[in-house]
Amino acid sequence: MAFGSPSPDSGVDLRPPALDLTSWDDMCTEGGITFIIFLTISAVYLIKRYCLAKDWSYRTVSPFYSKSEKQDQSRFFPRVIEKIEDAFVLPFVPRELDSFVMWIFFWFFVTTIPMAINRYYKKSWENDVFALQGPFNMISHLFGCGMLNTTAIPYTEVLEENPPPLFSQPPTSAKYERIDWFLFFHLSIGLLWLCAASLQIFKHKVGGWSFDPEDHWKTHRWFGKVSLFISLLHTCMMTYITWENPLNQDTMIVVGYFGMVIQSVMHLIRGYKYAVLTARSTGDEKKTNKKLHEMSMFLLYVKTIRGSGTIRISAWLLWFVGQFLSPDMRDIIDRSCCQTYAEQGIGDATDCWKSVFLNHFTMNFINDWLELLYIHMKIHDDDGKAVTAEVRKEKKLIWTKFFMRVIGIIPLFPLIIFDDSIRQWSLNFPQPFQFIIGNLAKIFTYGMILVLFFIDLFFKVFPRSYESIQGFIQPDDEPMTVKED
Repeated sequence: MAFGSPSPDSGVDLRPPALDLTSWDDMCTEGGITFIIFLTISAVYLIKRYCLAKDWSYRTVSPFYSKSEKQDQSRFFPRVIEKIEDAFVLPFVPRELDSFVMWIFFWFFVTTIPMAINRYYKKSWENDVFALQGPFNMISHLFGCGMLNTTAIPYTEVLEENPPPLFSQPPTSAKYERIDWFLFFHLSIGLLWLCAASLQIFKHKVGGWSFDPEDHWKTHRWFGKVSLFISLLHTCMMTYITWENPLNQDTMIVVGYFGMVIQSVMHLIRGYKYAVLTARSTGDEKKTNKKLHEMSMFLLYVKTIRGSGTIRISAWLLWFVGQFLSPDMRDIIDRSCCQTYAEQGIGDATDCWKSVFLNHFTMNFINDWLELLYIHMKIHDDDGKAVTAEVRKEKKLIWTKFFMRVIGIIPLFPLIIFDDSIRQWSLNFPQPFQFIIGNLAKIFTYGMILVLFFIDLFFKVFPRSYESIQGFIQPDDEPMTVKED
């Protein structure tokens, strides 16, 4: 059944139409005023952050700017980066790592725990956007207006039995019949790692575990071993569930998950290496290794907890945008709508790979944003000057991947939108052209999956390829000071 088709029972498309900001019925009766509230609060917050950023004079060094004024024709990308950072990065740079991590932990925990609540009360595994939309619905209700119906991302049907114990053996039945064990195991280990990693980074500050430097160092190392064990457990869990694929996700999504595992392992090995070097070194070398260990573990933290929060926040953002789009377009970008209505017999669940991919694509931008906030905090941190070269190198890598994704999504997004039409058009061609043209969207998506999740491994194995791409973006590596306007 194609998207946009009527319900088999009523003969009418039950999917709600796009919200109209000029319609009082949509704004109040249907709860659309919640979007006005959200946008107003966001605008006030952004203005506040811009003012604070200017007062704190965060814009001091741009590692993408060149001193050479003779290469103006090659400075397009640095100028674009500067504008993007001025608008979306610099106003939000945190002053302290511990408060930054606590904010991440709070939002990720709040967006993840509803899965456990739904399993307990609704007897099914699903993730909804209530944790993010709920507060705005409450404000809308105070104005005497209606509330938006929050859609969920369903994973299972109603399950009558209670979830199994955490470390019990998986049932011997078919994997699709034991999905309750898989998801309970996945959620439990994910939350355990989120809490342990957040606590370890939060307590990393001076006096975190103890005001006595020696006791603080010993406790940090001890809990670091505990966190390492949980991290290994989390990585094994990710690998096992990706291999089993209990949700029967599209092959390209499974490939992407394996890429996430590889990224995690690379950062874990790097962080462990610098932890060992920190313990064995002294003086300035110890300080440098310690900062490199901190940076590696924070990047590991951000990449491994994206399933706990980043992917849910990106799903909510796409749901937010989807409310103002037609039902057909909404099904393409919003996985909650696609999976929910497909479960009700409206639409085809096999097409939900499009919204799942866009969810992951958006998730990567949020991850980049969090990493850039940390990078800028280190650039402007006196303690971070010990690893200035590595920090700038990491920043260049983030922006290189960013531009590769943007360049890739430009042709891919239209292919995803017009995928059904292209498939119909491909029937006019003989094989194998019919297959190639009809699957252009999937072919390009596979390419983007490789860019999203395997680019770190590719650059590690083929460093010259990264140097070539980086040389195109920034011909001159020498930084310059960027003054306030």
